[in-house]
Amino acid sequence: MAKATGDLVWKVVESDEVDIETRRDAKSPAHRTTIWIVATGDGVYIRSYKAKRGRWYQEALANPLVTVRVGRRHVAARAEPETGSRVMREVDAAYREKYGERWPDETAPMLGRSVVATTLRLKPA
Repeated sequence: MAKATGDLVWKVVESDEVDIETRRDAKSPAHRTTIWIVATGDGVYIRSYKAKRGRWYQEALANPLVTVRVGRRHVAARAEPETGSRVMREVDAAYREKYGERWPDETAPMLGRSVVATTLRLKPA
């Protein structure tokens, strides 16, 4: 478990984008989407750029077992909704720090209320 957590955090630190694989249910085919991902002192977090309309987000809520992929490396994770206001502020800051300077136009929507509401914490599966 600890190795998986460390492995996931390492991938987050090293990568601007990762692919997330989601499934509507255990028998459905995998759906892969490229997303941004951030780490804070408390964990690893993702958000849906399309807010609650995002397919991968809807699938992660229906079936929280997801796979995070960076190149040939894969980490199985469980996506859990995050609602804590302190954590949300930390995740906002992590998005600003990691992406804001290089991609300000794309980062701004990631800090909007409807997108913030889709914050999911990734935990080792």
